[in-house]
Amino acid sequence: MTATIALVGWVANIVLGLVLLFRARRHVPPLAYYHLVTAFVGLGLWIAFMATDSAVLAWAGFAVLTLHNTFGDRLRMKGWRKRNPTAQGNAYFKAVLYTAKRPLPAVHAMISGVVFFPALAAAVISSWGA
Repeated sequence: MTATIALVGWVANIVLGLVLLFRARRHVPPLAYYHLVTAFVGLGLWIAFMATDSAVLAWAGFAVLTLHNTFGDRLRMKGWRKRNPTAQGNAYFKAVLYTAKRPLPAVHAMISGVVFFPALAAAVISSWGA
């Protein structure tokens, strides 16, 4: 069940990410493409895990998902710092608050948690039987 929740969230978030990418009106940074590629690679590994019930594939998919989320956080931070070069204080917190004011990026960021934690649970559960 947790693997299916992660899968549905993963697909929904890829679709939302593609909408955000196609709506971008300015130059898209190369990191966005790494973010996109890791989303598809991780999804492929996750589908393979669900088809084979392999703990190795579950952990590989989860590892790629973690890298993917790291790229997404980095994108958020770089974008915020580019728009606010002189801002001081906790930049990550301020970037999160800024993202919360933008509906599509906010939902995209929230769905990442909906994918991450069920994927972690599914990987852990898959290891118990190994």
